[in-house]
Amino acid sequence: MNRAVTVIYNYCVIAIVLLGVSNITHAQTKPISLAGNKVASLIDGPESPALAIDIVKAVFKSQDVTVQATTQAWLGSGLRSGKYIGFIDHYSLNEPKNGYVYSKPYLQLNLHIAGREANVVNITRLDKIYRQRLGVENRFANTDMLRTERSVSWARSPSFISNIQQLAEQRVRYIIADKYMLDEFNKLLIANGEAPLYLSGASIYSPSLSVALRNDADNANTLIEQFDANLSAMKESGEYSKLVSLASEQPSVLDEALYAEIIRKW
Repeated sequence: MNRAVTVIYNYCVIAIVLLGVSNITHAQTKPISLAGNKVASLIDGPESPALAIDIVKAVFKSQDVTVQATTQAWLGSGLRSGKYIGFIDHYSLNEPKNGYVYSKPYLQLNLHIAGREANVVNITRLDKIYRQRLGVENRFANTDMLRTERSVSWARSPSFISNIQQLAEQRVRYIIADKYMLDEFNKLLIANGEAPLYLSGASIYSPSLSVALRNDADNANTLIEQFDANLSAMKESGEYSKLVSLASEQPSVLDEALYAEIIRKW
């Protein structure tokens, strides 16, 4: 009788364990709905280049992941309603928010000062252009770190192209922007016979991007752990480097038609 009870008990334990594994697997294979603020060539629609989205999907590998390029207002609304379980553009220039679990950084953005004058290469700190107007995108200007910076007078713009427009119209002498985007714009200038922008010899800020999941989302911690492990494996195998280097080897990912008027008046 005792043996029969033991056998039944063991079967029950096995069944409970298998049920638990089944639930975890189900949680991990459920569609993962993420979003990010739209940034040309970084987080964009399905028909446009989007490096950050490409990296996130590659790192999640076999997971069913969708990433919606949206606006700050719609992103916040979607997170509150549960439409999205997280976002892919947490900038390290911001403090982490309560209620989220964060991945390790998956992409570093190097912010350089740019301008038409050769002296730009010697600008290594903001205090070297003390109190001058400096063009910047809102995605950086609205961060915790830049909001407290008083060395320069920020000339804010909603997008990279608007920031470039400020420089083209000489409303600012310098701008600060992601080097990846500046390199892409310089490709357009060179292709149209124009001299490229000068960039500061060193980055002024080097923020990174991380994925953030709501900590009440199904299996959020496990998903982040998997993401971090996959990211490390991709970097060790060289897969990550290949994915990132593709962007530098191709023609500009910026829409030349959108920049045509700027370049015409350059």
